[in-house]
Amino acid sequence: MRWWFRARRGHQLLPLALLVFAAALYAVQGTTVLLPSITGAPRVALSMFVPVPLFACLMAALESRLPAAEVSGVRSLTRLDNLLVLAVVGAAVLCSVLVAVAEGGSGAVAGGRNAVFLTGLMLLGRAWTGQSAVMIPVGWLVTVVVVGFRGNVPYLWTVVALPADNLFAAGASVLVLAIGLAAQIRSSRKTA
Repeated sequence: MRWWFRARRGHQLLPLALLVFAAALYAVQGTTVLLPSITGAPRVALSMFVPVPLFACLMAALESRLPAAEVSGVRSLTRLDNLLVLAVVGAAVLCSVLVAVAEGGSGAVAGGRNAVFLTGLMLLGRAWTGQSAVMIPVGWLVTVVVVGFRGNVPYLWTVVALPADNLFAAGASVLVLAIGLAAQIRSSRKTA
């Protein structure tokens, strides 16, 4: 297992990604920006974009592999990859809760929830497009900004723009992550 973790560069990429995630979440907590949109002029929470380095580093770690050797191996590494994803998003949620406690508000919790949702989107896209799937969550964020608001109120489908205490967004995030993990199981034994 240690060799697998080193091959995935988890010891280099993931601690740095979690540190950047927590620091950025702490720095932008409560900050909103006015962004151009087709459906209005929404004030978007800057914390919505904080998970981007986290899932990008996670994708880099997952793609640091030798596909031919892993496919021909006796043991499938899919379970370890899924545990790695769960550990990273679990740590992101924990970081967001700790930032929320440190700041005395609940807004940072949305950062952890968004990390779960966007990572699930990335894994779902990875099953079909490979490493370029890292752009799918970025595209989702751009779509949310451009057409995801009615005035200054986010639509329900946006998930990442919803308040931290929204139960639909929490459920959708967990569901998308579960589907993404299932898609990763299907696609991990392919060489291309």
